[in-house]
Amino acid sequence: MKLRIVIVEDDPMVAHIHRHYLNELKNFEIIKVIDNGLEAFEFIKENENDIDLVILDVQMPKLNGLEVLKILREEGNDVSVIPITAVNDNKTISEFLNLGVVDYLVKPFSQERFNQAVYRCELKYKMFQENGKLSQKEIDQMFNTSSDSNLPKGLQENTLNYIVSILNDHKKELLDVEEISGITNLSKVSLRKYLDYLTEISSIEKRIDYGTVGRPKYKYYIK
Repeated sequence: MKLRIVIVEDDPMVAHIHRHYLNELKNFEIIKVIDNGLEAFEFIKENENDIDLVILDVQMPKLNGLEVLKILREEGNDVSVIPITAVNDNKTISEFLNLGVVDYLVKPFSQERFNQAVYRCELKYKMFQENGKLSQKEIDQMFNTSSDSNLPKGLQENTLNYIVSILNDHKKELLDVEEISGITNLSKVSLRKYLDYLTEISSIEKRIDYGTVGRPKYKYYIK
């Protein structure tokens, strides 16, 4: 099932970038792009059961992003929100965090950082949909913390958890780096580091597939 996303952004070029990033991912569906805060509030309020995530600009006409989120929360709407903004003062960030945002992105940011933010929302959604109770490990994954392990330099907990969730979705299937890269939109160079780490800690299995033509490939799977 795809997560349904609303983009709220008054700059057409930035909205286009968000659309481009999301369209390259497999598990997300853009249902609306809105260019002002008032229309965004009204649309989200009317369609709250059909929206899983709001990508929310802060500086917008009519209502700014913080005002939109405050009113939504006052009315009991708990939709997942990722603010994306150039605003990075302590007070604004603190207010957003207290309103329960999934992540907070400061412009400019990389495509990989954008993906990490939406992956976090997907992980949260999957956990609440699939489990009656959550283990401490699953809670740590959701909050991007880990009390019993330190990842190698350059690896991000959110990205690691997302790769594992993708392999779980394809359990017992043998997938090579190119196939996993196509699903996750991660670069093959970056992906190999995560796959090597997961293989090293025995979270996944690696097998040589000789195929029928060309060079043999390493393929990965979760039992």
